[in-house]
Amino acid sequence: MEAIKRLKKICEREKNVIIELVRKEGGFPKADIEAVYLDVLDGFDYYIEEYKKVSPIDFPINPEIQPNTQTKVEFVPHGVIGHIGIWNYPFWQTMITVIPALLTGNSIVYKPSEYATMTGLKISGMVHEAGVPENVFITLIGGAEIGKEIVKSDVDAIVFTGGIDTGLDIVKNAGIKPLILELSGNDATIVCSDADIEQTIRGIAWGTFTHGGQNCIRIKRIYVAKSISEKFIPMFVEFCKRIDAKEDVGPLIREHARNNVDRVVKDAVKKGAKILLGGKKIKGEGFFYEPTILLIDRDDLEVTKKETFGPVCPIRIVKNEGEAVKLANDTKYGLGATIWTQDYRKGMELAKRLEVGTVWINDSNMPLICGEFLQGWKQSGIPSSQKRLWMFLKKRTVVRHKSKEPREWWFS
Repeated sequence: MEAIKRLKKICEREKNVIIELVRKEGGFPKADIEAVYLDVLDGFDYYIEEYKKVSPIDFPINPEIQPNTQTKVEFVPHGVIGHIGIWNYPFWQTMITVIPALLTGNSIVYKPSEYATMTGLKISGMVHEAGVPENVFITLIGGAEIGKEIVKSDVDAIVFTGGIDTGLDIVKNAGIKPLILELSGNDATIVCSDADIEQTIRGIAWGTFTHGGQNCIRIKRIYVAKSISEKFIPMFVEFCKRIDAKEDVGPLIREHARNNVDRVVKDAVKKGAKILLGGKKIKGEGFFYEPTILLIDRDDLEVTKKETFGPVCPIRIVKNEGEAVKLANDTKYGLGATIWTQDYRKGMELAKRLEVGTVWINDSNMPLICGEFLQGWKQSGIPSSQKRLWMFLKKRTVVRHKSKEPREWWFS
């Protein structure tokens, strides 16, 4: 625990260096990086308090069935955690593994994303400076082949955030070991007929275009009730014209990613989608793409069926909230969703019908501290009812027969 406390102080001291590294490697707006940096700082205290709750449990035994019996359930570390890092939140996503995994007594083999190598090396240096031995926190630099070797190795558990295809490959090759997987999302938002339009517009615009649209839980599909659509859509488009692609949104990670976004947009237009805003690459330095809004009348498009990692969002007009829920659930993904309504009961009832791990009502893209319980349904991950720190522990049950007399039912 002392090393974790020292690590927090080092992270506070190195704030500007961390933020600048993440900004340079990913190009993300500084405000986005600062927000998740602060979440990590809060996470140190949160996880330390959570770790204090870890102690053996006395499990109650019926003395008439098992007399003179004592049972304890102990919690012990898995051993070695294989952590495969990401590029879109390289500091945040790594630290929400590092802190609880080390607190609970695990070692870590860490592979940073090849697109966030400097951030990964910075994290490694800070962990070692805090007093964690080099053989307890090992950093491996390289591409996907390194990650695959970690998965197939004898590590005791795997932590990965990323695409479904890679997640399925991990499931196939990891063998029998615990997997903490947060995979792709295709989050829908439902704009109800009674939504506060001005608030909804601002919330959806941020939830759609923040971080360059490169966020698993960003809004990727908008379903708006017909009764409000004629007012909502023009106001939403007009508001989004004010968004600065370079200052507010940020670039895509590389040219290949921008080309893929452009291909998805052109495919949608070819199949009948109407561009209401954007729809083009931005010329000049950097992999920028215009914030793009599409009006669609069908859901069998790549932009609605697959996760689009970029500043693009389709809008579809629906008859009512019931149709919106049906369309929102018509996907292999189940990470998150948002609802916009002024009716509390309606919001809660719709939330119960959505097949996702997290639902926001009149808000978007704001997970609990350090992504607590941010676990997808369907192919968006492996759901768990545990808090994150407890995922880095396994249980050992110890049953003790206290009497010197043999059990009545033993063979004589």
